Amino acid sequence: METLMPLLQEAPPLTDVQRAFFSAGAAVFVFGLGAALIASLLGILFMTLVVAPNLTQRCAAALRERNFLSFLAGLPVAAVFLFLAAATRGAPILSVLFGMTFGVMLLLALASAAEDIGRRLYWACGKEGSRTAHLAAGWLVFAFGSLFPVIGWFVILPYVSLSALGSLVVGMLSSRAKESPAASVPPPRDIEYVKD
Repeated sequence: METLMPLLQEAPPLTDVQRAFFSAGAAVFVFGLGAALIASLLGILFMTLVVAPNLTQRCAAALRERNFLSFLAGLPVAAVFLFLAAATRGAPILSVLFGMTFGVMLLLALASAAEDIGRRLYWACGKEGSRTAHLAAGWLVFAFGSLFPVIGWFVILPYVSLSALGSLVVGMLSSRAKESPAASVPPPRDIEYVKD
């Protein structure tokens, strides 16, 4: 018993053990909440394929074909929304309206970016996949890559988000540019094959 007394006196107080236990519990809760948010946002991104399939496909194509141009187009889009947020700080109704508009645009943009990332990931693996598989794979890669400290926070998240926002602009402009010349060109005729 006398040999155990020095060990008991050197043991940390019970309150330190309780704080450590509750801190670990909080970390597990935050991790679980983050995983649930990532999974639920994946469901919302799936809804964009149902609600606006052509828009997400056009924007994903714009990201695939003009990635850096989409990033450059995303800078003024983000600047406009930051300016509107600062300008309407005193008007809560306008702030909520602009915030909701930005949120919807960002969801559509992130769905396009996730689909593009997933498609590139599948192509790198030498596989084909459906749009939903591309979206799921791309979203998980983007979401967990964005959680990585420093590189994810300051490189991956801003670059992909700004590129995705810019793809909305580039996708809209490229679709209009494709529509105007097509009206003047007659539709292609069937090809006739001649047997020798």
